[in-house]
Amino acid sequence: MDLFFVHGIRGISEMESSLKSWAQTMKKAGKIRLFGFSTHSNMEECLEGAAKLPWIDGIMFTYNYRLMHEPRMKEAVEACYRAGIGLTAMKTQGGGPVKSDSESEIEMAGRFMQKGFTDSQARLMAIWQDKRIASICSQMPNLTIMAANGVAALDQTHLSQSDRALLAQYSKETCGDYCAGCERLCSETLPERVPINDVMRSLMYFHSYQDFGLARSTFETLPAQTKELLNQLDFSEAESSCPRNLPIGKLMREAATLFV
Repeated sequence: MDLFFVHGIRGISEMESSLKSWAQTMKKAGKIRLFGFSTHSNMEECLEGAAKLPWIDGIMFTYNYRLMHEPRMKEAVEACYRAGIGLTAMKTQGGGPVKSDSESEIEMAGRFMQKGFTDSQARLMAIWQDKRIASICSQMPNLTIMAANGVAALDQTHLSQSDRALLAQYSKETCGDYCAGCERLCSETLPERVPINDVMRSLMYFHSYQDFGLARSTFETLPAQTKELLNQLDFSEAESSCPRNLPIGKLMREAATLFV
């Protein structure tokens, strides 16, 4: 196996020393070449910690035009790059509903169409132009999306500074539509454990991917009591702690109703 990931960690403390011993044993036996982890949650913390662990070879993490401008994310990515860790970006479209009333979105769509590609392709290009990102993991559920991604991958067009600025402006305007995965800030305010970030991810799969099957299967992997807690708990403190001012309570109740 070329690359073995411990999937979906929430904190670097999950990468215990026993995993280091296991990885070294498997490498010595010739069963794996590289070892690391993937994460949708608390990405900056996980990256910062990984940069200090010389036995981590690769990381797959949520990274897109919405997150790449955040100061702490930029520093964490740079630390891993300098440590020689191979970085794979996932969730590269950045989720979030379409805001047809956004001036930046209208300008962005027009600009990219004139250059011969879509805003979705531009989002991929923005990540590919980051030399610190080794690869992209992109869900391609149909041939149309696969073809569009293939064209974007082979296109030699580079986004200009003004193109990237427009993406950044759009991200700023719509930041309240996207969960950035900083789960510790919201979940730790609750009296009982609720994986808010994973519930948000289920909603993203439903609204942004239009994939109800994936949304439901993701939600069904959560602890059995999660749905009950979504209807019972007061999420006002969690909302106050959210740097993007997401209506967490409303979204949690929507998930409880949607994934019956």
